[in-house]
Amino acid sequence: DKTKPGDRIQVTGVYKPFPVTKGDFTTGIWPARLIATSVSLLKDMTEAPFVSDDVKNIKNIAAREDAFELLSRSFAPSICGHEKVKAGLLLQMIGGTEKNLPNGTHLRGDINVLLVGDPSCGKSQMLRFVMNIAPLAISTTGRGSSGVGLTAAMIKEPGSREFTLEAGAMVLADRGFICIDEFD
Repeated sequence: DKTKPGDRIQVTGVYKPFPVTKGDFTTGIWPARLIATSVSLLKDMTEAPFVSDDVKNIKNIAAREDAFELLSRSFAPSICGHEKVKAGLLLQMIGGTEKNLPNGTHLRGDINVLLVGDPSCGKSQMLRFVMNIAPLAISTTGRGSSGVGLTAAMIKEPGSREFTLEAGAMVLADRGFICIDEFD
């Protein structure tokens, strides 16, 4: 109950094989499991406070009237032009605000971006830039995953008849970014 699919965790435990008990003989294949003794969220372990110089620099940039334009120009600096696309991706990374209305309706603050354009315009490079600076980002290709595979998949355990549910890219990227390149 400490984690959910998509969380980055550190697990300490015992790696142990479990022999298959069906029949009078064994095939020699024993599925192994990790018996967890401790589970810790990585974000709880790695969050370090800002250094005072960082806070000063952030406040200096925030005080400027052209703060958004400065950040937008700094987004994917190796790609020339595409100011509106860079501004849109920056707004997506900053995110919107969640709202709970009085009638009980919940409005998510997520911003979705669809980049469509001619080949060799820099769309994949901008996605890679988002992947490099976002704290949680999952990358996949549209050709390599089906619509069902983006959400979840049923996987049969080798050596047994059990099925497990494996989280897809959209589940793993919850509260983060999913970058789907070459989506058909």
